[in-house]
Amino acid sequence: MTKSKSKIPSPFNPEVFRKEGHILVDTLSEYLERALSGKEMAVLPWNDPDHLAETFSFDSAGSEEESLDAFIKRIIDNSIHIHHPHYIGHQVTSPLPAAVLVQFCTTLLNNGAAIYEMGPVNMAMERNVIKRFGSLIGYIPGFDGIFTHGGTAGNLTAMLAARQVKTDYNIWEDGVREMNRPGYIISEQAHYSVARNVKIMGLGDESIVKVPVDRHFRMRTDRLEEIKTAAEKKGIRIISVVASSCSTATGSYDDLEAVADFCEKHELWMHVDGAHGMGVLFSEKYKDRLKGIERADSVVIDFHKMLLVPALNTLVMFRNGERSFETFAQKASYLFQKSQENVWYNSAIRTIECTKSALGIIAYTALKYYGNGYYRNYIDSRYDLAVTFSLMIKSDSKLQLAVEPESNIICFRFAPEGYNDLALNQINAEIRSRIIKEGSFYIVQTELEGKIWLRLTIINPVTSKDDLKALLKIVSEIGKEEVRKMA
Repeated sequence: MTKSKSKIPSPFNPEVFRKEGHILVDTLSEYLERALSGKEMAVLPWNDPDHLAETFSFDSAGSEEESLDAFIKRIIDNSIHIHHPHYIGHQVTSPLPAAVLVQFCTTLLNNGAAIYEMGPVNMAMERNVIKRFGSLIGYIPGFDGIFTHGGTAGNLTAMLAARQVKTDYNIWEDGVREMNRPGYIISEQAHYSVARNVKIMGLGDESIVKVPVDRHFRMRTDRLEEIKTAAEKKGIRIISVVASSCSTATGSYDDLEAVADFCEKHELWMHVDGAHGMGVLFSEKYKDRLKGIERADSVVIDFHKMLLVPALNTLVMFRNGERSFETFAQKASYLFQKSQENVWYNSAIRTIECTKSALGIIAYTALKYYGNGYYRNYIDSRYDLAVTFSLMIKSDSKLQLAVEPESNIICFRFAPEGYNDLALNQINAEIRSRIIKEGSFYIVQTELEGKIWLRLTIINPVTSKDDLKALLKIVSEIGKEEVRKMA
């Protein structure tokens, strides 16, 4: 049997690229219009994982005979729709179309960013984004920063710098000593990547020193002294405190001034995981959430969350720029000449990535076109809407709010009288499962103090109060059905 001819011949033919590119932009533009309207589209077209894997087997849909456009449409049709106004789930944003188009360009150019020669434009733009954020944070001259792929890598980069600076021997070269192992104080509500990074560094579970949270799920800074003393009695030498701005589960902001006072008193490294909540730097109304941020030794900011660029795109800022060069000690002579060791334009010196995409260009594009007024209005509107939503919840006796929102993250549950927490956990888990499988909304859930809560992140710029009203109606309807099943 003669093998059929592929529908995408001549892979590097510019005319084929032009033709397919025009078709692609038309397809994506039509998709964007449908997604933003929220009409006749499930937020998540639910599929059994094994069934979807079979659907996309290499022998499916005509194999090589399938046109590229048809293939892309199948991808779209089976994907979760982040631009849909009813997408209010995880902290992944609907990216700005302008940033997407620029990323289309950088993807074709494929300039890396490990060394200046492989990504000169990216490194130049990255430098200017760092300067802008140093000013927004309030750092004095001497700060610096670097981009990484994601908040986990960003937190690890900063935490490694803390370990190298605050350990009284060269831990990078000599390894971890059993006596006085470095320890990090973190909140019980810290993102899971923070504790994971401590283990990645080979420090073990005892080096993760957790602080309980208050009723607003903020770090209990009044407990820092006793917790540090208790850790040291176990042979752990505290070198850093990691604060959350804001936490992932509830969107609560830790008291940065109190953390800074404690760190300065004991000469500890203060790191702020601001992956989600640093967007308020653009907001006059809400930026007091970050009071004290200028005292942090390092800060992580995710552009792919509240700054509306495609994932992954993270900036790590250092109050003292020289400290960023102490993260790694190994040399790569074929990449870096000795006279160029501590230069800002060779990023591989300071990150775990040896090859890195053009993250700086994408972030620069967003700031260039949206960084003056749009971000402020966007941040304010999403945080304001969270407050409005909390009032809607409190007005319904069958709904319960976990905590007053400090950001655009809200936790609530269906909680009619007469049911214990075990029953309510079952009811709310079922509410969430039914909602996402029917595709009307995409929400997630979290567990706080043994209770299951429905969790929203109002991150989409087009999500409205009416959308949230519709969600509450569905939650109540399904909740009542589940209650009747238990009767």
